[in-house]
Order: sequence, then structure tokens, then C-alpha cells
Amino acid sequence: MMIRGSGLGLSAGQISALNRLHELSDAIAQNTLRLTTLKRINSAKDDPSGLVQVSILERELAGAESALEGITRANALLSTADSAAQQMLDQLQEARGLALAAADNTLTSEEVAANQLSLDAIIDSIDAFARTEFASRRLLDGSAGFSTSGVDTSDIRDVQVLKKNTGEDATVSIQVLSQATRATDTFDNSPTLAADATLVVTGSRGSATITLGAGSSTQDITDAFNDVTYLTGITAAVDGSDVDFTSTEYGSKAIIDIDVTDGTFVTDGGNFAQGTDATARVNGQQVTADGTTLNATTAVIALKVELDPSASGTLNTFTVSGKGLQFVVGPSATDTARIGLPRLTSASLGNLTGKLNSLKSGGANSLTSGNAATALQIIDDALADVTQSKALIGSFQKYTLDTAGAVMSSIIENTSAALSSIQDVDIALETALLSNNQLLQETAFQAVTISTLSKNNVLGLLQTVGLGF
Repeated sequence: MMIRGSGLGLSAGQISALNRLHELSDAIAQNTLRLTTLKRINSAKDDPSGLVQVSILERELAGAESALEGITRANALLSTADSAAQQMLDQLQEARGLALAAADNTLTSEEVAANQLSLDAIIDSIDAFARTEFASRRLLDGSAGFSTSGVDTSDIRDVQVLKKNTGEDATVSIQVLSQATRATDTFDNSPTLAADATLVVTGSRGSATITLGAGSSTQDITDAFNDVTYLTGITAAVDGSDVDFTSTEYGSKAIIDIDVTDGTFVTDGGNFAQGTDATARVNGQQVTADGTTLNATTAVIALKVELDPSASGTLNTFTVSGKGLQFVVGPSATDTARIGLPRLTSASLGNLTGKLNSLKSGGANSLTSGNAATALQIIDDALADVTQSKALIGSFQKYTLDTAGAVMSSIIENTSAALSSIQDVDIALETALLSNNQLLQETAFQAVTISTLSKNNVLGLLQTVGLGF
């Protein structure tokens, strides 16, 4: 505001001094406000273009901070799921010990029954862990995953959807090109075993030593191999004068390897046989299975499909729906990532041999039913399922959430620095300006005072001279 002094009887110099006082007063007020708020821009007139930049940066900063908070919550949720899965692993290891002891045929029926009771409690505990909740949402019972419809259970034993990159339904088509096979071999016991023989038999599960006496019958040989099936994963059956050996599992990992350390024992396959893996096309992409298990990843979906060994040709298509768990991992609402947590209930854990819930009392593979070797295989398959699930959760945390969190932290740091450079006040400079403006104000005020006093003195002198006339 400029001061007009023509009607006040002020000289041009006084008016100029008063205007300077007003400017200094405004400058001091601005210096004081900036030092109080510690901001250089307190209104649009302070720096219009700077204010626009600040508004943009503040929006980006708020988005990054919100995303980082969401990532922290997502990590907490998945860490809870991972912890529950780890408890399942620990419980399954206990269950394996119980089944291994029962399969060894050294326990009394009372001890096997006691182990069965413990196994029942373990399976119930696993189902309880599957119902673990975070923020009132169950994590491992399948409700936090993806759902399937249209699956032909005669061809497909199980489907686990590991990832789906869209909220829309996805269609899956499978064409089985070749079926998985077991390892098979045959020993001709005609004439009967001529001399004692010691064999180290190795299958997909491990090795065991078998001692056969001279003259052992086909039934003797069969019993000897079947007694260690729980250790080797190889079964035997009488076929006339032959003994047929078959791996319990399918695929290239299924082997029959008989190392004769003493005596003579020669099979049709030269004491070694190996199964083959299935091959298939999943949505046009050729996949070699792990036995009968297809692990397929496309641009849209990643899934694990357990084929029935008899499945062949073009199978019925099925649909994957649901959104799983979706997290915002960036400053925009469109920056999302999703994961489907697997179903880890006793009814879903296991493989072709059977599911974990079949090991409970009264089940087809309970310890008390005499199927301890089968129970052991099912537990091993369940261990593999849970281990893979933990790997899925951990990979998502490490490569998606942690990476996104690091990016958000960097954005927050750099955006805050940019905001500070535009908006924050230079305290030292502003303090110096305030002191300088206050000094100038005091000097200008004194100048105006002196000017006023001088004018009054001149008027007084003139009045005195006038009275003398």
C-alpha cells in the first residue's frame, strides 16, 4: 500500500520514508511467519509455481506413504500365514515319525493304537492351523485363494492356483501328450534262487538292505521287498514264477535300483528301471510334468495340476475365478499385486496315493489299518505341499512386497527431499533478513521522526519572527 500525503501536509521525502516503513513492516511480518512455520511458501503469492510443485509432490508423497503402510500390513498378513504353515510342517514331521515307527513292524498293537491317537490329534491341529485368521479373514483354508469350476475329477485329481494376474475369470485347457509311468522290473525265480544274496535296493524314497536265502520262493522275495516299501517306495507282487517290482510313484524320479553286494540276482531290466514324466500342453504351452504333476506358468496364471495317471488327450477345460488377496504396492490405486493362498487342509494335503485325512482313525490309510507305508508316503507328499506353499508365500514377500516397499521408501525419501528444497525455509538466511529488516525499520522510523521534528522547528522559528513584526 502506498501512502498519499498531499492532503496531510507531508513532504515527498516523508511520504517515501513512510512507504519504506510499510514495506519493511510487511517484510518483517513475512520473515516472522516463515520462521514460525519453517516454510518458505505460506501462501500462493509467496511462490505460485513453487506452490504447484509442492502440491504435486505432496500428493505423490501421501500416495507412497499410504502404499508403504499397505505393504507393511500385507507382509504382516503373509507372515502370519507363513507361521501357520511352519507349524503344519513341524506337526507333519511329528506325524512322519509316528508313521515310520508303525511301518517298521516293531511296535505292539497297543503302541500303534497310541500312535494313531497322536496322529488324529496332529491332523486336527493341521486343520485348526488352516483356519488361522488375520483381521477376521481365514488364510489357509482355501477362502483366501482362487476357486475352480468345471474340473473333471476323473482326469484331474487336484488343482492349486498359485497366481492369477487378473481379476477376471481365466480359462485353462490341457492336452495330455504322454502319460506318466511307474518304474517296473521283473525277476525270474525259475529255478529258485541258487545261493544267498544281499541286495541294496534303492527307490525314490531311499535305500534298504535285503538279505535272501538260497532257495527263496517268489513269495519270500516278494515279502522281503514289501517289508521295506516304506523305506524304498518299491512294491513287489508274485506273478507265477516271476516277481514283478513296481515303484509306488510315477515319473522320472521313480526308480528301481538293485545293487547286488553278494550272490547273484539279475532282473529283466538289468537291475535298474525308471519311470517317465507326463507331458502336456497347458493353454498352448508345452509342459513336462514332475511325474503326474504339472507346474504351468503363463502370462495370466500359474497353477499346479495333479493329473490322474490314466488321463490322456484333450481334457475338459475349467475356469479359475476369484481375486485371491490383492494388495496396493504403489502410489496409484492401479499399482496392485495379488496372491492366492493355497488350501492346506487335511482333505487337500497329499497326492495320488491319498489325502492326509485318510490317515485318521477309521480312514483307509490309518496306522491301525496296517497301511503305515502308504501313510508315510501321504505324509511325505503333504510335507512337499506345505513346503511349496511356504516357498510361494516367501517368494511373494521377497520379490513383490519387499521390492515394492524398498521402492516406496526411496520415493518417500527423495520426494521429501524435493519438498524440503522447495518449501522449507533457510533459517539462517531468514533470521539474517529479519534482523536486517528490523534494523532498517528502526533507521527509517528515526529518519521520519527527525524529519518531523525539523519541520516543527522551522515552523516555530517562522512564527516567532512573525510575532516580532
